[in-house]
Amino acid sequence: MEKLVFSWIDYLLFGSLLGLSLLIGIYFGFFSKQDSVNEYLFGGKTMGYIPVATSILASLLSGITFLGVPTEVYFHGCQYFLTVINTICTGLITAYVFMPVFYKLQIASIYEYLELRFSRRIRSFASSLYILSLLVYVPIVIYVPALAFSQVTGFSVHLISPVLSIICITYTSMGGVKAVVWTDTIQFMFTMGGLVTVLVIGVRSVGGFLNVWKISNEGGRLDIFDFNPSPFVRNTFWGMAFGTLFTSLSHFAVGQKFIQRFLAIEAQADINKAILLKTVGTVIIDVGVVFTGLLMYAKYHDCDPASAKLVQRSDQVVPYYVMDITKNIPGISGLFLAGIVSSALSTMSASINTLSGLIYDDFIDQWMSESSNKDAKAANIMKVISVIIGCISVAMIFVIEHLGTVLEMSYSIRGAVDGPLLGIFILGMCVPCVGKKGALTGACTALLFMSWIVIGSKWHILNKRIRYSTLSMTVENCPYPLNESLTETTTLPPINPEDEPMILFQTTFLFFVFFGSMITVVVGVATSFLLGESDVSKVNPEHITPAIRRFLPTKKYLEVNLDVLHQQEHLLAEKDKEIDSDKKIAKD
Repeated sequence: MEKLVFSWIDYLLFGSLLGLSLLIGIYFGFFSKQDSVNEYLFGGKTMGYIPVATSILASLLSGITFLGVPTEVYFHGCQYFLTVINTICTGLITAYVFMPVFYKLQIASIYEYLELRFSRRIRSFASSLYILSLLVYVPIVIYVPALAFSQVTGFSVHLISPVLSIICITYTSMGGVKAVVWTDTIQFMFTMGGLVTVLVIGVRSVGGFLNVWKISNEGGRLDIFDFNPSPFVRNTFWGMAFGTLFTSLSHFAVGQKFIQRFLAIEAQADINKAILLKTVGTVIIDVGVVFTGLLMYAKYHDCDPASAKLVQRSDQVVPYYVMDITKNIPGISGLFLAGIVSSALSTMSASINTLSGLIYDDFIDQWMSESSNKDAKAANIMKVISVIIGCISVAMIFVIEHLGTVLEMSYSIRGAVDGPLLGIFILGMCVPCVGKKGALTGACTALLFMSWIVIGSKWHILNKRIRYSTLSMTVENCPYPLNESLTETTTLPPINPEDEPMILFQTTFLFFVFFGSMITVVVGVATSFLLGESDVSKVNPEHITPAIRRFLPTKKYLEVNLDVLHQQEHLLAEKDKEIDSDKKIAKD
Protein backbone atom coordinates (compact mmCIF):
# COMPACT_ATOMS: atom_id res chain seq x y z
CA MET A 1 0.00 0.00 0.00
CA GLU A 2 1.21 3.49 -0.86
CA LYS A 3 2.03 6.18 1.68
CA LEU A 4 -0.92 8.54 2.03
CA VAL A 5 -0.22 12.22 2.66
CA PHE A 6 -1.93 15.61 2.44
CA SER A 7 -2.20 17.54 -0.84
CA TRP A 8 -1.87 21.34 -1.10
CA ILE A 9 -5.69 21.63 -1.23
CA ASP A 10 -5.95 19.72 2.05
CA TYR A 11 -3.45 22.08 3.65
CA LEU A 12 -5.40 25.07 2.30
CA LEU A 13 -8.69 23.90 3.83
CA PHE A 14 -7.03 23.02 7.09
CA GLY A 15 -5.23 26.34 7.33
CA SER A 16 -8.39 28.28 6.48
CA LEU A 17 -10.18 26.87 9.49
CA LEU A 18 -7.39 27.77 11.90
CA GLY A 19 -7.10 31.25 10.42
CA LEU A 20 -10.84 31.83 10.73
CA SER A 21 -10.79 30.78 14.38
CA LEU A 22 -8.00 33.26 15.08
CA LEU A 23 -9.87 36.08 13.32
CA ILE A 24 -12.96 35.48 15.46
CA GLY A 25 -10.88 35.66 18.63
CA ILE A 26 -9.23 38.87 17.45
CA TYR A 27 -12.61 40.41 16.64
CA PHE A 28 -14.17 39.68 20.03
CA GLY A 29 -10.93 40.57 21.78
CA PHE A 30 -10.47 44.02 20.23
CA PHE A 31 -13.80 45.07 18.71
CA SER A 32 -16.35 43.62 21.17
CA LYS A 33 -16.64 44.47 24.85
CA GLN A 34 -14.91 41.82 27.00
CA ASP A 35 -13.99 43.96 30.02
CA SER A 36 -16.13 42.33 32.71
CA VAL A 37 -16.67 38.92 34.26
CA ASN A 38 -20.25 38.83 32.94
CA GLU A 39 -19.09 39.50 29.37
CA TYR A 40 -16.10 37.15 29.50
CA LEU A 41 -17.90 34.17 31.06
CA PHE A 42 -21.55 34.61 30.02
CA GLY A 43 -21.45 36.86 26.95
CA GLY A 44 -23.68 39.38 28.75
CA LYS A 45 -26.43 36.70 28.87
CA THR A 46 -27.47 37.63 25.32
CA MET A 47 -26.63 34.34 23.59
CA GLY A 48 -29.31 32.54 21.56
CA TYR A 49 -30.12 28.92 22.28
CA ILE A 50 -29.17 27.69 18.79
CA PRO A 51 -25.52 28.90 18.80
CA VAL A 52 -25.16 27.85 22.45
CA ALA A 53 -26.53 24.36 21.71
CA THR A 54 -24.25 24.07 18.68
CA SER A 55 -21.27 25.24 20.72
CA ILE A 56 -21.99 22.74 23.50
CA LEU A 57 -22.47 19.93 20.99
CA ALA A 58 -19.21 20.81 19.25
CA SER A 59 -17.16 20.88 22.45
CA LEU A 60 -18.86 17.80 23.94
CA LEU A 61 -18.16 15.79 20.79
CA SER A 62 -14.40 16.18 20.75
CA GLY A 63 -11.85 14.49 18.53
CA ILE A 64 -12.16 11.57 20.94
CA THR A 65 -15.63 10.98 19.49
CA PHE A 66 -14.57 11.21 15.86
CA LEU A 67 -11.31 9.30 16.23
CA GLY A 68 -11.75 7.09 19.30
CA VAL A 69 -15.27 5.75 18.70
CA PRO A 70 -14.73 4.47 15.13
CA THR A 71 -11.52 2.81 16.37
CA GLU A 72 -13.46 1.22 19.24
CA VAL A 73 -16.09 -0.14 16.83
CA TYR A 74 -13.43 -1.34 14.38
CA PHE A 75 -11.61 -3.43 16.99
CA HIS A 76 -14.34 -4.33 19.50
CA GLY A 77 -17.72 -4.10 17.74
CA CYS A 78 -20.52 -1.54 17.78
CA GLN A 79 -21.60 -1.86 21.43
CA TYR A 80 -20.89 1.86 21.67
CA PHE A 81 -24.20 2.39 19.86
CA LEU A 82 -25.90 1.62 23.19
CA THR A 83 -24.63 4.95 24.56
CA VAL A 84 -27.57 6.49 22.67
CA ILE A 85 -29.66 5.32 25.65
CA ASN A 86 -27.52 7.24 28.14
CA THR A 87 -27.48 10.32 25.86
CA ILE A 88 -31.28 10.57 25.99
CA CYS A 89 -31.40 9.91 29.74
CA THR A 90 -28.66 12.49 30.35
CA GLY A 91 -30.65 15.16 28.49
CA LEU A 92 -33.80 14.47 30.52
CA ILE A 93 -32.01 14.35 33.87
CA THR A 94 -30.10 17.56 33.12
CA ALA A 95 -33.23 19.47 32.09
CA TYR A 96 -35.47 18.37 34.96
CA VAL A 97 -33.15 17.55 37.87
CA PHE A 98 -30.02 19.72 37.80
CA MET A 99 -30.63 22.71 35.54
CA PRO A 100 -33.70 24.11 37.40
CA VAL A 101 -31.58 24.60 40.54
CA PHE A 102 -28.67 26.24 38.72
CA TYR A 103 -31.01 28.52 36.77
CA LYS A 104 -32.85 29.59 39.91
CA LEU A 105 -29.61 30.52 41.69
CA GLN A 106 -27.94 32.21 38.65
CA ILE A 107 -24.40 31.63 39.92
CA ALA A 108 -21.13 32.18 38.07
CA SER A 109 -19.68 28.89 39.34
CA ILE A 110 -21.82 25.81 39.89
CA TYR A 111 -19.54 25.07 42.84
CA GLU A 112 -20.95 28.13 44.55
CA TYR A 113 -24.07 25.99 44.89
CA LEU A 114 -22.11 23.55 47.06
CA GLU A 115 -21.14 26.41 49.36
CA LEU A 116 -24.79 27.45 49.68
CA ARG A 117 -25.95 23.86 50.22
CA PHE A 118 -23.05 22.59 52.36
CA SER A 119 -19.99 24.73 53.14
CA ARG A 120 -17.11 26.72 51.68
CA ARG A 121 -14.76 23.79 52.32
CA ILE A 122 -16.82 21.46 50.13
CA ARG A 123 -16.97 24.10 47.40
CA SER A 124 -13.16 24.40 47.34
CA PHE A 125 -12.77 20.62 47.46
CA ALA A 126 -15.13 20.06 44.52
CA SER A 127 -13.63 22.92 42.50
CA SER A 128 -10.17 21.44 42.95
CA LEU A 129 -11.39 18.05 41.75
CA TYR A 130 -12.99 19.53 38.65
CA ILE A 131 -9.91 21.60 37.84
CA LEU A 132 -7.78 18.45 38.16
CA SER A 133 -10.21 16.50 35.97
CA LEU A 134 -10.15 19.06 33.16
CA LEU A 135 -6.38 19.56 33.36
CA VAL A 136 -6.01 15.82 32.73
CA TYR A 137 -8.68 15.80 30.01
CA VAL A 138 -7.53 18.75 27.88
CA PRO A 139 -4.16 17.17 26.89
CA ILE A 140 -6.02 14.06 25.70
CA VAL A 141 -8.32 16.24 23.61
CA ILE A 142 -5.50 18.10 21.85
CA TYR A 143 -3.41 14.92 21.47
CA VAL A 144 -6.14 13.34 19.30
CA PRO A 145 -5.96 15.70 16.28
CA ALA A 146 -2.19 15.92 16.64
CA LEU A 147 -2.06 12.13 16.30
CA ALA A 148 -4.26 12.25 13.20
CA PHE A 149 -2.32 15.13 11.64
CA SER A 150 0.93 13.30 12.27
CA GLN A 151 -0.38 10.28 10.35
CA VAL A 152 -1.27 12.24 7.20
CA THR A 153 1.62 14.73 7.14
CA GLY A 154 4.57 13.01 8.77
CA PHE A 155 5.08 15.88 11.22
CA SER A 156 5.85 15.02 14.84
CA VAL A 157 3.02 14.96 17.36
CA HIS A 158 5.22 17.01 19.67
CA LEU A 159 5.46 19.76 17.04
CA ILE A 160 1.79 19.79 16.05
CA SER A 161 0.37 19.84 19.59
CA PRO A 162 1.95 23.17 20.65
CA VAL A 163 0.90 24.87 17.38
CA LEU A 164 -2.75 23.85 17.76
CA SER A 165 -2.70 24.76 21.44
CA ILE A 166 -1.27 28.24 20.80
CA ILE A 167 -4.03 28.99 18.27
CA CYS A 168 -6.72 27.82 20.68
CA ILE A 169 -5.23 29.68 23.66
CA THR A 170 -5.04 32.88 21.62
CA TYR A 171 -8.66 33.12 20.52
CA THR A 172 -10.00 31.81 23.84
CA SER A 173 -8.02 34.19 26.07
CA MET A 174 -8.74 37.17 23.80
CA GLY A 175 -12.41 36.65 23.01
CA GLY A 176 -13.96 34.96 26.05
CA VAL A 177 -17.16 32.91 25.84
CA LYS A 178 -18.46 34.78 22.78
CA ALA A 179 -15.40 33.78 20.76
CA VAL A 180 -15.73 30.21 22.09
CA VAL A 181 -19.41 29.96 21.10
CA TRP A 182 -19.02 31.43 17.61
CA THR A 183 -15.83 29.55 16.74
CA ASP A 184 -17.48 26.36 18.00
CA THR A 185 -20.46 27.00 15.72
CA ILE A 186 -18.29 27.49 12.63
CA GLN A 187 -15.99 24.60 13.54
CA PHE A 188 -19.03 22.37 14.01
CA MET A 189 -19.99 22.99 10.38
CA PHE A 190 -16.55 21.78 9.29
CA THR A 191 -16.88 18.74 11.54
CA MET A 192 -20.30 17.71 10.24
CA GLY A 193 -19.35 18.41 6.64
CA GLY A 194 -16.33 16.15 6.95
CA LEU A 195 -18.25 13.35 8.68
CA VAL A 196 -21.11 13.31 6.16
CA THR A 197 -18.71 13.36 3.23
CA VAL A 198 -16.67 10.45 4.59
CA LEU A 199 -19.83 8.44 5.28
CA VAL A 200 -21.09 8.85 1.71
CA ILE A 201 -17.73 8.05 0.09
CA GLY A 202 -17.15 5.19 2.53
CA VAL A 203 -20.43 3.45 1.68
CA ARG A 204 -19.69 3.69 -2.04
CA SER A 205 -16.12 2.37 -1.57
CA VAL A 206 -17.32 -0.97 -0.15
CA GLY A 207 -20.26 -1.62 -2.45
CA GLY A 208 -23.20 -0.16 -0.54
CA PHE A 209 -24.92 -0.34 2.82
CA LEU A 210 -26.01 -3.98 2.53
CA ASN A 211 -22.45 -5.08 1.91
CA VAL A 212 -21.27 -3.15 5.00
CA TRP A 213 -23.93 -4.88 7.09
CA LYS A 214 -23.06 -8.33 5.71
CA ILE A 215 -19.30 -8.04 6.31
CA SER A 216 -19.77 -6.52 9.77
CA ASN A 217 -22.18 -9.25 10.79
CA GLU A 218 -19.83 -12.00 9.59
CA GLY A 219 -17.00 -10.37 11.56
CA GLY A 220 -19.03 -10.24 14.79
CA ARG A 221 -19.17 -6.44 14.86
CA LEU A 222 -22.98 -6.32 15.24
CA ASP A 223 -23.25 -8.44 18.40
CA ILE A 224 -24.20 -5.71 20.89
CA PHE A 225 -26.67 -7.32 23.29
CA ASP A 226 -24.33 -8.99 25.77
CA PHE A 227 -26.31 -8.90 29.04
CA ASN A 228 -23.46 -10.24 31.19
CA PRO A 229 -23.88 -8.32 34.49
CA SER A 230 -20.20 -8.60 35.45
CA PRO A 231 -18.46 -5.21 35.88
CA PHE A 232 -15.19 -6.91 34.93
CA VAL A 233 -16.17 -7.52 31.29
CA ARG A 234 -15.11 -4.65 29.02
CA ASN A 235 -18.07 -4.25 26.64
CA THR A 236 -21.54 -5.28 27.79
CA PHE A 237 -25.04 -3.85 27.48
CA TRP A 238 -24.95 -2.69 31.11
CA GLY A 239 -21.54 -1.08 30.82
CA MET A 240 -22.35 0.88 27.67
CA ALA A 241 -25.97 1.80 28.45
CA PHE A 242 -25.85 2.18 32.24
CA GLY A 243 -22.21 2.64 33.28
CA THR A 244 -21.59 5.41 30.76
CA LEU A 245 -24.76 7.23 31.91
CA PHE A 246 -22.97 8.33 35.08
CA THR A 247 -19.94 9.41 33.07
CA SER A 248 -22.18 11.52 30.81
CA LEU A 249 -23.93 13.09 33.80
CA SER A 250 -20.63 13.98 35.46
CA HIS A 251 -19.39 15.69 32.28
CA PHE A 252 -22.60 17.36 31.13
CA ALA A 253 -25.22 17.72 33.88
CA VAL A 254 -22.76 19.03 36.49
CA GLY A 255 -19.99 20.18 34.15
CA GLN A 256 -19.09 23.84 34.71
CA LYS A 257 -18.13 24.42 31.07
CA PHE A 258 -21.61 23.40 29.87
CA ILE A 259 -23.71 24.92 32.66
CA GLN A 260 -21.78 28.18 32.22
CA ARG A 261 -22.91 28.39 28.59
CA PHE A 262 -26.48 27.37 29.35
CA LEU A 263 -26.65 30.25 31.82
CA ALA A 264 -25.61 32.59 29.00
CA ILE A 265 -29.22 32.08 27.79
CA GLU A 266 -31.75 34.34 29.45
CA ALA A 267 -34.94 32.20 29.50
CA GLN A 268 -35.18 28.73 31.05
CA ALA A 269 -37.47 27.57 28.24
CA ASP A 270 -34.71 28.38 25.75
CA ILE A 271 -32.21 26.47 27.91
CA ASN A 272 -34.42 23.37 27.62
CA LYS A 273 -34.56 23.88 23.84
CA ALA A 274 -30.75 24.01 23.80
CA ILE A 275 -30.59 20.75 25.79
CA LEU A 276 -33.03 19.13 23.35
CA LEU A 277 -31.01 20.24 20.31
CA LYS A 278 -27.81 18.99 21.93
CA THR A 279 -29.37 15.61 22.74
CA VAL A 280 -30.76 15.06 19.24
CA GLY A 281 -27.47 16.17 17.69
CA THR A 282 -25.44 13.84 19.90
CA VAL A 283 -27.61 10.85 19.00
CA ILE A 284 -27.24 11.56 15.26
CA ILE A 285 -23.46 11.99 15.52
CA ASP A 286 -23.06 8.87 17.68
CA VAL A 287 -24.87 6.83 15.03
CA GLY A 288 -22.63 8.41 12.38
CA VAL A 289 -19.32 7.64 14.11
CA VAL A 290 -20.41 4.08 14.96
CA PHE A 291 -21.27 3.51 11.31
CA THR A 292 -17.88 4.97 10.34
CA GLY A 293 -16.27 2.22 12.41
CA LEU A 294 -18.31 -0.41 10.55
CA LEU A 295 -17.28 1.14 7.22
CA MET A 296 -13.64 0.88 8.28
CA TYR A 297 -14.06 -2.79 9.13
CA ALA A 298 -15.83 -3.50 5.85
CA LYS A 299 -12.89 -1.86 4.04
CA TYR A 300 -10.09 -3.55 6.00
CA HIS A 301 -11.67 -6.79 7.23
CA ASP A 302 -9.07 -8.82 5.32
CA CYS A 303 -6.15 -6.37 5.55
CA ASP A 304 -5.88 -4.66 8.92
CA PRO A 305 -3.57 -1.58 8.73
CA ALA A 306 -2.66 -1.87 12.41
CA SER A 307 -1.56 -5.49 12.13
CA ALA A 308 0.24 -4.75 8.85
CA LYS A 309 2.16 -1.92 10.59
CA LEU A 310 0.83 0.68 8.17
CA VAL A 311 0.01 2.87 11.17
CA GLN A 312 2.01 3.29 14.35
CA ARG A 313 -0.96 3.32 16.74
CA SER A 314 -4.45 1.84 16.53
CA ASP A 315 -5.96 5.33 16.90
CA GLN A 316 -4.39 6.30 13.55
CA VAL A 317 -6.53 3.84 11.57
CA VAL A 318 -9.26 6.49 11.13
CA PRO A 319 -7.09 9.15 9.41
CA TYR A 320 -5.44 6.43 7.35
CA TYR A 321 -8.88 5.20 6.24
CA VAL A 322 -10.02 8.71 5.29
CA MET A 323 -6.86 9.32 3.26
CA ASP A 324 -7.30 5.95 1.57
CA ILE A 325 -10.91 6.36 0.40
CA THR A 326 -10.50 10.02 -0.61
CA LYS A 327 -7.08 9.87 -2.27
CA ASN A 328 -8.63 10.60 -5.67
CA ILE A 329 -10.77 13.49 -4.39
CA PRO A 330 -8.51 16.41 -3.37
CA GLY A 331 -9.59 18.37 -0.30
CA ILE A 332 -11.90 15.83 1.32
CA SER A 333 -9.28 14.42 3.69
CA GLY A 334 -8.33 17.99 4.61
CA LEU A 335 -11.98 18.74 5.33
CA PHE A 336 -12.34 15.69 7.59
CA LEU A 337 -9.14 16.37 9.49
CA ALA A 338 -10.22 20.00 9.83
CA GLY A 339 -13.38 18.61 11.43
CA ILE A 340 -11.39 16.52 13.92
CA VAL A 341 -9.19 19.49 14.76
CA SER A 342 -12.29 21.69 15.00
CA SER A 343 -13.94 19.45 17.56
CA ALA A 344 -10.73 19.28 19.58
CA LEU A 345 -10.27 23.05 19.54
CA SER A 346 -13.92 23.45 20.57
CA THR A 347 -13.44 21.22 23.59
CA MET A 348 -10.12 22.75 24.54
CA SER A 349 -11.38 26.33 24.23
CA ALA A 350 -14.47 25.60 26.31
CA SER A 351 -12.36 23.87 28.96
CA ILE A 352 -9.81 26.68 29.15
CA ASN A 353 -12.52 29.35 29.35
CA THR A 354 -14.27 27.39 32.10
CA LEU A 355 -11.11 26.71 34.11
CA SER A 356 -10.05 30.35 34.02
CA GLY A 357 -13.43 31.47 35.34
CA LEU A 358 -13.57 28.72 37.94
CA ILE A 359 -10.07 29.36 39.29
CA TYR A 360 -10.72 33.09 39.51
CA ASP A 361 -14.17 32.81 41.07
CA ASP A 362 -13.33 30.14 43.63
CA PHE A 363 -9.72 30.95 44.56
CA ILE A 364 -8.80 34.52 43.53
CA ASP A 365 -11.92 36.69 43.77
CA GLN A 366 -12.01 36.50 47.56
CA TRP A 367 -8.60 38.22 47.70
CA MET A 368 -9.49 41.02 45.28
CA SER A 369 -10.27 44.39 46.83
CA GLU A 370 -13.45 46.19 45.79
CA SER A 371 -12.83 48.97 43.26
CA SER A 372 -14.43 50.59 40.24
CA ASN A 373 -12.22 48.63 37.82
CA LYS A 374 -12.38 45.25 39.60
CA ASP A 375 -14.31 43.65 36.73
CA ALA A 376 -11.75 44.78 34.16
CA LYS A 377 -8.91 43.40 36.30
CA ALA A 378 -10.77 40.13 36.73
CA ALA A 379 -11.21 39.71 32.96
CA ASN A 380 -7.48 40.30 32.43
CA ILE A 381 -6.55 37.87 35.20
CA MET A 382 -8.70 35.17 33.60
CA LYS A 383 -6.99 35.74 30.26
CA VAL A 384 -3.59 35.18 31.93
CA ILE A 385 -4.93 32.03 33.62
CA SER A 386 -6.10 30.77 30.20
CA VAL A 387 -2.55 31.07 28.86
CA ILE A 388 -1.06 29.26 31.86
CA ILE A 389 -3.58 26.40 31.57
CA GLY A 390 -2.80 26.01 27.88
CA CYS A 391 0.93 25.74 28.59
CA ILE A 392 0.33 23.10 31.27
CA SER A 393 -1.85 21.12 28.83
CA VAL A 394 0.87 21.10 26.17
CA ALA A 395 3.43 19.83 28.69
CA MET A 396 1.14 17.01 29.84
CA ILE A 397 0.75 15.65 26.30
CA PHE A 398 4.21 14.09 26.69
CA VAL A 399 2.82 11.98 29.56
CA ILE A 400 -0.62 10.88 28.36
CA GLU A 401 0.62 9.59 24.98
CA HIS A 402 1.82 6.44 26.77
CA LEU A 403 -1.46 5.57 28.55
CA GLY A 404 -3.48 3.59 25.98
CA THR A 405 -6.13 4.37 23.36
CA VAL A 406 -7.82 7.77 23.47
CA LEU A 407 -11.25 6.36 24.33
CA GLU A 408 -9.91 4.37 27.27
CA MET A 409 -7.91 7.38 28.50
CA SER A 410 -10.91 9.71 28.28
CA TYR A 411 -13.05 7.40 30.41
CA SER A 412 -10.55 5.96 32.87
CA ILE A 413 -8.15 8.77 33.83
CA ARG A 414 -10.96 11.14 34.89
CA GLY A 415 -12.93 8.32 36.55
CA ALA A 416 -11.22 8.76 39.91
CA VAL A 417 -12.50 12.33 40.40
CA ASP A 418 -15.67 12.49 38.30
CA GLY A 419 -17.49 9.92 40.44
CA PRO A 420 -17.07 11.78 43.76
CA LEU A 421 -17.95 15.07 42.01
CA LEU A 422 -21.21 13.72 40.63
CA GLY A 423 -21.94 12.09 43.98
CA ILE A 424 -21.66 15.42 45.85
CA PHE A 425 -24.17 17.08 43.52
CA ILE A 426 -26.54 14.11 43.79
CA LEU A 427 -26.36 14.38 47.58
CA GLY A 428 -26.89 18.13 47.46
CA MET A 429 -29.88 18.22 45.13
CA CYS A 430 -31.54 14.86 45.63
CA VAL A 431 -30.79 13.81 49.24
CA PRO A 432 -31.86 16.63 51.60
CA CYS A 433 -31.12 14.54 54.71
CA VAL A 434 -27.35 14.74 54.09
CA GLY A 435 -25.26 17.48 55.71
CA LYS A 436 -21.80 18.91 55.04
CA LYS A 437 -19.88 16.33 57.12
CA GLY A 438 -21.60 13.44 55.39
CA ALA A 439 -21.04 14.88 51.90
CA LEU A 440 -17.35 15.57 52.52
CA THR A 441 -16.74 12.16 54.12
CA GLY A 442 -18.48 10.36 51.26
CA ALA A 443 -16.57 12.27 48.57
CA CYS A 444 -13.18 11.77 50.25
CA THR A 445 -13.83 8.06 50.73
CA ALA A 446 -14.82 7.63 47.09
CA LEU A 447 -11.85 9.68 45.87
CA LEU A 448 -9.33 7.60 47.79
CA PHE A 449 -10.92 4.29 46.81
CA MET A 450 -11.36 5.13 43.11
CA SER A 451 -7.87 6.64 42.86
CA TRP A 452 -6.50 3.36 44.16
CA ILE A 453 -8.58 1.42 41.62
CA VAL A 454 -7.72 3.65 38.64
CA ILE A 455 -3.99 3.86 39.40
CA GLY A 456 -3.81 0.12 40.06
CA SER A 457 -5.73 -0.66 36.87
CA LYS A 458 -3.54 1.55 34.67
CA TRP A 459 -0.39 0.12 36.27
CA HIS A 460 -1.42 -3.45 35.46
CA ILE A 461 -2.46 -2.48 31.92
CA LEU A 462 0.95 -0.88 31.29
CA ASN A 463 2.59 -4.08 32.56
CA LYS A 464 0.34 -6.27 30.34
CA ARG A 465 -1.31 -7.94 33.33
CA ILE A 466 -4.72 -6.65 32.29
CA ARG A 467 -5.50 -7.24 28.63
CA TYR A 468 -8.45 -6.29 26.48
CA SER A 469 -8.72 -8.64 23.53
CA THR A 470 -10.01 -7.44 20.17
CA LEU A 471 -12.27 -9.20 17.70
CA SER A 472 -10.86 -11.19 14.78
CA MET A 473 -8.49 -9.31 12.44
CA THR A 474 -6.38 -10.56 9.50
CA VAL A 475 -3.76 -9.36 6.99
CA GLU A 476 -4.03 -12.33 4.62
CA ASN A 477 -5.20 -10.26 1.64
CA CYS A 478 -2.84 -7.32 2.00
CA PRO A 479 -1.17 -6.54 -1.39
CA TYR A 480 2.37 -7.38 -0.35
CA PRO A 481 4.12 -10.48 1.03
CA LEU A 482 2.56 -10.56 4.44
CA ASN A 483 0.23 -13.56 4.78
CA GLU A 484 0.21 -14.32 8.49
CA SER A 485 -3.44 -14.52 9.50
CA LEU A 486 -4.61 -13.18 12.82
CA THR A 487 -7.88 -15.08 12.76
CA GLU A 488 -7.93 -15.52 16.49
CA THR A 489 -8.72 -12.66 18.84
CA THR A 490 -5.52 -10.93 19.85
CA THR A 491 -4.18 -12.90 22.80
CA LEU A 492 -0.89 -12.93 24.67
CA PRO A 493 0.75 -15.74 26.66
CA PRO A 494 -1.15 -16.66 29.86
CA ILE A 495 -0.50 -14.62 32.99
CA ASN A 496 1.20 -16.42 35.85
CA PRO A 497 -1.23 -16.92 38.77
CA GLU A 498 1.05 -14.97 41.13
CA ASP A 499 1.09 -11.99 38.70
CA GLU A 500 -2.66 -11.84 38.16
CA PRO A 501 -4.02 -8.53 39.51
CA MET A 502 -6.62 -8.21 42.24
CA ILE A 503 -10.17 -8.60 40.96
CA LEU A 504 -11.03 -4.95 41.80
CA PHE A 505 -8.32 -3.71 39.44
CA GLN A 506 -10.02 -5.63 36.63
CA THR A 507 -13.15 -3.46 36.85
CA THR A 508 -13.95 -2.08 33.41
CA PHE A 509 -13.34 1.68 33.04
CA LEU A 510 -16.98 2.14 31.98
CA PHE A 511 -18.08 1.70 35.61
CA PHE A 512 -15.50 3.94 37.31
CA VAL A 513 -17.76 6.99 37.63
CA PHE A 514 -20.76 4.87 38.63
CA PHE A 515 -18.92 3.26 41.52
CA GLY A 516 -17.36 6.55 42.60
CA SER A 517 -20.70 8.36 42.76
CA MET A 518 -22.47 5.49 44.50
CA ILE A 519 -19.76 5.23 47.19
CA THR A 520 -20.10 8.98 47.77
CA VAL A 521 -23.88 8.74 48.15
CA VAL A 522 -23.92 5.65 50.39
CA VAL A 523 -21.12 6.81 52.70
CA GLY A 524 -22.54 10.35 52.77
CA VAL A 525 -26.02 9.21 53.82
CA ALA A 526 -24.65 6.81 56.44
CA THR A 527 -22.30 9.42 57.92
CA SER A 528 -24.99 12.10 58.14
CA PHE A 529 -27.33 9.63 59.83
CA LEU A 530 -24.70 8.65 62.40
CA LEU A 531 -23.73 12.27 63.09
CA GLY A 532 -27.30 13.50 63.35
CA GLU A 533 -27.25 15.71 60.22
CA SER A 534 -30.54 14.39 58.91
CA ASP A 535 -32.77 17.35 59.84
CA VAL A 536 -34.29 18.39 56.50
CA SER A 537 -35.97 21.43 58.05
CA LYS A 538 -32.60 23.20 57.94
CA VAL A 539 -32.27 22.79 54.17
CA ASN A 540 -33.26 25.65 51.87
CA PRO A 541 -35.89 24.22 49.46
CA GLU A 542 -34.37 26.22 46.59
CA HIS A 543 -31.23 24.08 46.89
CA ILE A 544 -33.20 20.88 46.22
CA THR A 545 -34.29 19.77 42.76
CA PRO A 546 -38.04 20.29 42.08
CA ALA A 547 -38.52 16.54 41.63
CA ILE A 548 -37.51 16.00 45.30
CA ARG A 549 -38.60 19.37 46.71
CA ARG A 550 -42.26 18.40 46.55
CA PHE A 551 -41.60 15.65 49.11
CA LEU A 552 -40.07 18.00 51.69
CA PRO A 553 -42.20 18.52 54.83
CA THR A 554 -43.78 21.77 53.63
CA LYS A 555 -46.49 21.45 56.27
CA LYS A 556 -43.85 21.86 58.96
CA TYR A 557 -42.59 25.07 57.36
CA LEU A 558 -46.19 26.33 57.09
CA GLU A 559 -46.89 25.68 60.76
CA VAL A 560 -43.77 27.60 61.78
CA ASN A 561 -44.76 30.53 59.60
CA LEU A 562 -48.31 30.53 61.01
CA ASP A 563 -47.00 30.45 64.57
CA VAL A 564 -44.82 33.46 63.85
CA LEU A 565 -47.76 35.21 62.22
CA HIS A 566 -50.04 34.49 65.21
CA GLN A 567 -47.38 35.80 67.61
CA GLN A 568 -47.07 38.99 65.60
CA GLU A 569 -50.86 39.43 65.52
CA HIS A 570 -51.00 38.89 69.27
CA LEU A 571 -48.29 41.51 69.87
CA LEU A 572 -50.10 43.99 67.63
CA ALA A 573 -53.36 43.36 69.46
CA GLU A 574 -51.64 43.92 72.81
CA LYS A 575 -50.10 47.10 71.46
CA ASP A 576 -53.50 48.33 70.26
CA LYS A 577 -54.95 47.68 73.71
CA GLU A 578 -52.16 49.67 75.33
CA ILE A 579 -52.77 52.57 72.93
CA ASP A 580 -56.52 52.51 73.63
CA SER A 581 -55.83 52.41 77.36
CA ASP A 582 -53.46 55.40 77.09
CA LYS A 583 -56.10 57.33 75.13
CA LYS A 584 -58.73 56.69 77.83
CA ILE A 585 -56.32 57.82 80.55
CA ALA A 586 -55.53 60.98 78.58
CA LYS A 587 -59.24 61.78 78.21
CA ASP A 588 -59.84 61.27 81.91
